[in-house]
Amino acid sequence: MNRSRVLPGAVSLTAAAALLLTGCGGDDSDSSGKGKASGGADAEKSASPSAKRSEAPAIERPAMKFPSDVRLVFEKNELSDPDQAAALNDAQNYARSTVYGIVEQDPENSAYKFYSEAGSDAREYAKSQIRNHSSADFSVAGERSHSDAKVQPGEGADKKGMVVTFCSDESKMSGKDLRTKEKIPFEPGPKNYWLWRIEMVPSKSTDGLWLAQKAKVEDEAAQCR
Repeated sequence: MNRSRVLPGAVSLTAAAALLLTGCGGDDSDSSGKGKASGGADAEKSASPSAKRSEAPAIERPAMKFPSDVRLVFEKNELSDPDQAAALNDAQNYARSTVYGIVEQDPENSAYKFYSEAGSDAREYAKSQIRNHSSADFSVAGERSHSDAKVQPGEGADKKGMVVTFCSDESKMSGKDLRTKEKIPFEPGPKNYWLWRIEMVPSKSTDGLWLAQKAKVEDEAAQCR
């Protein structure tokens, strides 16, 4: 069962550590060479892997422009296998797009649909997270970091998919009540550390694009602290 800090139907501000399991952010491109990729208000396009096959056409990805108070930081990973690099990149984009829908307060936002397979558990998960937050006029702010990413071949019969895992740290995140504009910091503790497991499959219609099929997030993940 997928787990996250889902907002209850009636939100109390004291219980407002109700961020979704997923990340906030924008573009992964980083010319600083500091080993991390970040996203914020100046990020308009989803990231694409550096290890792209040169013959693959450019993918028209949805723009995700975040406000200045929402930031994602992804640890850079140099993967030699182009399929693994693409699967990791689009798993991160799936995480971004879920938060982007929350920031936009739009359960039908096109970004998470672009990065998830139609009718999949991952798509329904993203939609439910966005819907729960938007129905309560609640959003997120702050910075979340991601690290320790791993990509492994899928476990299905054809093994065409990839399983992407990574950790996220929400200790610098806050909830945001959109009615009062009040920000409520998350309480310190182990609940701020999450382990993501996203099953990715190649798109049947767009070469080089990978789609989230299943998403599972474990809270209080000991291996992520």
